Amino acid sequence: MESKSRCQSLFSCYIAPTGNSSIYIMVEIGTLACLDYLIWLRTGDEVAKRTGLNQSTISRNLHKCCETFFLNVKKINNEYVITGDTDLINLERNVHQYHRWKHYHPLRLEGMFWSGRTYLSTPIDGYVLGNHDFMHVAQPLAMLRTGVLDAWIAPFPDSPAVDDSQLASFPLAYFPCHLIAVESHPLFSISRELTLEDLTNYPSLALPEGAFPLFENYAKSLGLWNSPSSIFRYDLNKWEGRNATELTTTFASVFGMDLYDPPQKILPYKLDIECGDILVVKREFANHPMTHNLRQVLYDRLRPWASQYPEIRLCPPSP
Repeated sequence: MESKSRCQSLFSCYIAPTGNSSIYIMVEIGTLACLDYLIWLRTGDEVAKRTGLNQSTISRNLHKCCETFFLNVKKINNEYVITGDTDLINLERNVHQYHRWKHYHPLRLEGMFWSGRTYLSTPIDGYVLGNHDFMHVAQPLAMLRTGVLDAWIAPFPDSPAVDDSQLASFPLAYFPCHLIAVESHPLFSISRELTLEDLTNYPSLALPEGAFPLFENYAKSLGLWNSPSSIFRYDLNKWEGRNATELTTTFASVFGMDLYDPPQKILPYKLDIECGDILVVKREFANHPMTHNLRQVLYDRLRPWASQYPEIRLCPPSP
């Protein structure tokens, strides 16, 4: 498309370094933020909370982005999905992201559903926090790589590899993963030590295929992860509700034990896998003061948890 090629040529000029604080862009930072926040947070109401804009302004900015970058936005399974060639908008995102970091504008931080009430339960200076409702890793990872997100608390072992060429990882804490069940589950009536055969006699809750691929492979190797779920975002009624009526075992750490209704208990069977939470940012921002500050804040917020649960192994931020 000729008009698109022309825009790409113009864009290559816009991103040339300048000697002042100005940055030349195809759409205003707040305009693209409306689109990215909508993809990230899923509703106009949540975008309005973060930006202070009304719905008509958000809609107008969304339309302008689609028009400028020759894209369409569709809502599929309650998620906003961009259709079209995203190369150009991703270049723009990189420029906007650089501007946020360079000028200490609020950065976008997301975590998995169990992180929301631990590290991220209260505001963090300099950061816009997400909904913390992701139940899989592919979407937040893609948002981080494209610049929609600036930082992500990823789950270990399904966090980016330490040698990832684009992303830098900073361990926050490691902890055991437990198998849990409702207090009335028949497995608790077994007086001897539980065996894997005992566990596989009952369904084990599984997320959609590929949600946490490394952990999924481990669980399947044990014969667990055998009761599929279609949940992709954390929802109290859908998630904990299914345990009330089924004899289903579930995986959890101490961070998520009291999320369940009815209450869950740890089954007396030790899983030989370690889980954890890993702060991930792009490598170019790994040594940025905002990254160092965030690591310290998260470490400080984890310390009371580690005091209460000695099984949590903290990873102090390096000097």
